[in-house]
Amino acid sequence: MPIPRPLRLAVVLALLAPAAAGCGGGDKPAFGSDRINIGFKGDRPGMSEFTDKGTYDGFEPHLATMVTGTITVGGKPLTYTATPVTTANWEDALLDGQANHNKADLVIADVSERDDLKKEYDLAGPYLQTPLGVLLKADDTRTVGKAEDLRALRVCVSTGTTAEAQLNEIGGLPPVHGENLTQCLARVDDGTADAVLSDYLVLKGVAANSGSNGRRAYRVARDAHIGKTQFLMMVLPKGHQKACEQLRRAINDYLQTPDWMNSLRRYFDFAPADFTDKELRDTFQPITTSAGDRCSA
Repeated sequence: MPIPRPLRLAVVLALLAPAAAGCGGGDKPAFGSDRINIGFKGDRPGMSEFTDKGTYDGFEPHLATMVTGTITVGGKPLTYTATPVTTANWEDALLDGQANHNKADLVIADVSERDDLKKEYDLAGPYLQTPLGVLLKADDTRTVGKAEDLRALRVCVSTGTTAEAQLNEIGGLPPVHGENLTQCLARVDDGTADAVLSDYLVLKGVAANSGSNGRRAYRVARDAHIGKTQFLMMVLPKGHQKACEQLRRAINDYLQTPDWMNSLRRYFDFAPADFTDKELRDTFQPITTSAGDRCSA
């Protein structure tokens, strides 16, 4: 007979407590067992993509494997099962904030740190930092190097995103709206938009995996780093401070390994001849310091 979920949570809390001693009290366990559900987006090649093999591939699923593999629960390595989430539903996939698990124990899905999220969730990381970038068709030769260059372009952004807010600040032509990145790419394809504004790394992954027969459909303006740096975080339900701290420490350790740089180059196609290690570290490697109010009970 299966162990009821509330009882499993209580048992795992006892198991987690010694490993996370000193991280604060009044905590809830994040993990129902040594195997958890992690939510990934499936439509972002390079970052996270659901493949025809029925698995997720990309920087974020690889990161999840590397980080969870260093955490133990009850003497067993923490492993995970992948579950799909979207920009619209990832919050619903986490705990309801009271007692019952829903779909995901943890979300790793290109979620940028924001003050309003810190009030509702525990945020572990950051594991990447990225400015906003600009994607155009591969054969579009217009120069885009700074924010002001966007004023003359029809730029597609997803509604309610940081990119939309930044584009409104820049001014120029009215934004073209898409419900998600896929819709914005369709706008570029059908000529109703000239460009897409979104996280640089997300767009770089899309461009690197676009096209066929060695010809890419899109390019990302190399040196256009728009707006403030975004910090990408793993997201847990509020009140899981100890587990959040465990993840934060594991992320920090991973950032110091050669695999972080190798994975960045592999999944986003940063060729050594075009991008130096120093440039990639300066632009995309965050400093994971004390949790502050990111992991607060």
